[in-house]
Amino acid sequence: MRYRLREQDVAEPVEVLEKRRWLFENLPVDPTHADWLRARAWVRTIHGTTRIEGNTASDIEVEALLRGEGRPQISEREAREIIGTRDALSFADELAVTDIRLDDSVIRELHRRVMWNQSPLLIPGEYRKGENRVIDADGSPIFRTPPSGDVPELMRDFAAWLGKSPSGHSAPIVAALAHLELVAIHPFNDGNGRTARAVARLILTRHGYALGGLVSLDAQLDLDRSAYFAAIRAAIGRDYQPNYDATPFVAYFVQSLTRSADHVLARLRGLGELMIDIRRAISDGSVPPGMIDGLAFAWVNRHMRAGDYIRLTGRSPQATTRDLAAAVEGGWLRASGEKRGRFYVLGQRLLERPSQGEIASPG
Repeated sequence: MRYRLREQDVAEPVEVLEKRRWLFENLPVDPTHADWLRARAWVRTIHGTTRIEGNTASDIEVEALLRGEGRPQISEREAREIIGTRDALSFADELAVTDIRLDDSVIRELHRRVMWNQSPLLIPGEYRKGENRVIDADGSPIFRTPPSGDVPELMRDFAAWLGKSPSGHSAPIVAALAHLELVAIHPFNDGNGRTARAVARLILTRHGYALGGLVSLDAQLDLDRSAYFAAIRAAIGRDYQPNYDATPFVAYFVQSLTRSADHVLARLRGLGELMIDIRRAISDGSVPPGMIDGLAFAWVNRHMRAGDYIRLTGRSPQATTRDLAAAVEGGWLRASGEKRGRFYVLGQRLLERPSQGEIASPG
């Protein structure tokens, strides 16, 4: 694997990320809230990485599918993409805590899982035999991939580089380089982006950059999709050629991870402020006591079902109906859907709160 990297241009972004890493290792967060944020990050990651590739399911539909709460109103193809991505990312997380070498066979297996139950014409886990154009979500070309005849040798070199655990680079730089090279080679007919992001996740998690599982890099990349594709293009150019300048993408990747961490820190600050306001509302009798957890959970997850509230508070179904009606009347929540499909999204009082934005905009 041959690339160029201007170390001085990525030194500051890496230093900033290291400060966030230290902060997350020493973060004083309530264990229950951490569990909620971790579960939310998992949903956002699966939603983000599939949405980058054109999947139209909402985050609420992704969560419902992952929880087995019936089949949301999405196509079978999109449902299979979500399930396959979940399995691939779970596999990456399992491998991250082992000493199993990250090589060609692991990449192929990740791809097979990403492409679970998709068309056999896409030959999951097998290298492409023809041209593969890389386009953005609008169908515009990003760059041209190498000829398919070069793919096996390029992948052998890539796997050898991964196996050596390149010295002189921190894990975020290695993760960025691995992501970029895999996307640049584009070895498979489909699923290359999801596989590349799964490989990057494995590297980050294995080397202590999971940030407690609270952070979703893929959600940030999805939100900032145009800049994400532009960073890939800036590094690779119009045609894949070895010894490209990886600096633009590495800097972008590391900064995106920092922005993802800052988003969670902002959410934690907002959650602390919200808890104070909910306690005041409970004291003046405008919301029931169980809402201390119910509204906080809804704010973290952006929605809540009656079953969630029952699980959190232990309230009966009848009491839950009354409590949720009071939250709706007070403008904290808003009901959506009918009967068994009903859930509660954020009402105006929660939407107007600072730090409610689902992810911080790049600065």
